[in-house]
Amino acid sequence: MKAAAMSVWVFINLICFGMCGYLYLIWSQYWMYIAKQKLFNKSPEIPQKTISVSNYEDTYAEYKVPTNFSSLRLEPNKKNRRSAIAGLWGSQQITQPSIKFAGSIIRPSNNVVRKSQGSPRFPNIHTPILEFDSDKYICDEMDTSECEAQTREFKELLLKEFHRVLMGDSKVFKSGLDSHNSYNVKYKGDHRKEVTKQEVLCSLKRVQVRTVTSKDEPFRRLGFNIPGAPLLQSRAFNTCAVVTSAGALLGSRLGEFIDSHDMILRFNNAPTVNYTEDVGSKTTFRILNSQVVTKPEFKFLEDALYKDVSILIWDPANFSSSLEDWYRNPDFPLFPVYKRLLEERPDADVHLLRPQVLWDLWAVLQDASSYRLRRNPPSSGFIGIWLSLQRCKRVRVFEYVPSVRATRRCHYHVARDDTACTLGAWHPLAQEKALAERIRDNSDIDVFQKGYIDIPGLSNVDC
Repeated sequence: MKAAAMSVWVFINLICFGMCGYLYLIWSQYWMYIAKQKLFNKSPEIPQKTISVSNYEDTYAEYKVPTNFSSLRLEPNKKNRRSAIAGLWGSQQITQPSIKFAGSIIRPSNNVVRKSQGSPRFPNIHTPILEFDSDKYICDEMDTSECEAQTREFKELLLKEFHRVLMGDSKVFKSGLDSHNSYNVKYKGDHRKEVTKQEVLCSLKRVQVRTVTSKDEPFRRLGFNIPGAPLLQSRAFNTCAVVTSAGALLGSRLGEFIDSHDMILRFNNAPTVNYTEDVGSKTTFRILNSQVVTKPEFKFLEDALYKDVSILIWDPANFSSSLEDWYRNPDFPLFPVYKRLLEERPDADVHLLRPQVLWDLWAVLQDASSYRLRRNPPSSGFIGIWLSLQRCKRVRVFEYVPSVRATRRCHYHVARDDTACTLGAWHPLAQEKALAERIRDNSDIDVFQKGYIDIPGLSNVDC
């Protein structure tokens, strides 16, 4: 009798749990559908029509083009990416209106034919929206209005790509499990609230620059001769250039502009030799992750790349770890290397970022996102932007928010292709870049054609 009662009780519980799980699945799918609607809602478009164009192999394809292009003349695109960007920076007058399709330039006539278009289906969130390694959106032989239209289209696709990645990362059965929270992050904020640009800047301003000092344990007890002066003490700059290692910088010809800034920040082992035309030659500051410090191939203690510059090193610890916990269990064994550096170069301006700062910055990202983020620390790039905003009146960040030169190439100095370097596979990169795009105050042409965002320093922000 007891066995029968127990079986009935188990059966009833299974039904209840099954119903709860089913209702939760419906609820989560509903909110995913709402998010898709917000992401892929239809925006005003230029009326379009369908044309057939033959390529060099005598095959035909249909293209959607603006309806005012009723009389078409196809010409090979003779300009390369480098010359297109040089035209933007130089004094060359761009006067011939044109749009590129399938490697050709389509020139408009004065005849206008209007035609309505239906609403597109929602695209699969696993299908990339942004097209990498394409000349399609580069302003080559276009007048100002056409260039602005191309730039707006690219910007819209880029922002949708960020949201597509964020939506995928936030899926309950991917990022919600404890197995994807290796740093034991305990987030208590409301990541569904809307925040303004001012609120984001104030949040970044509240995250103070905090590094390990010679008075902190266990470093005091263990005899670390950490510099007594804080990082960049009493140093403030008018203009700062944050130079990413993005592959899109290759061929950009931004070097002279980058070198014109008062402070120039670079990352990890990114070189300038042989790349000065594109990335400049000066370096004031470097931010290094602990892998660069510890892995022999980077030669941290020997390479001149890491000498005569200020350096900030970061290594993540668990969300609530103390410095003692971090010292006993770092991600990479950086502390013996750091101690040896201080012994060999006692005047070096090299500091360790307190790991709690990483999670304070991560909270800023999560607070500003309507999606659940990866519970991993921010990238070196985001750390560099935050640090520069603390010390500079004006910060320009190069190829952090991808421009029309967006490429699969990870770094300008390494021939390796991986779009995760741009969109993120471990760091919450998509949210970092979406947030950076929100707080910049320069024109879309600057951002998406020339390749840099411009952000006011936090000393200018009234909180």
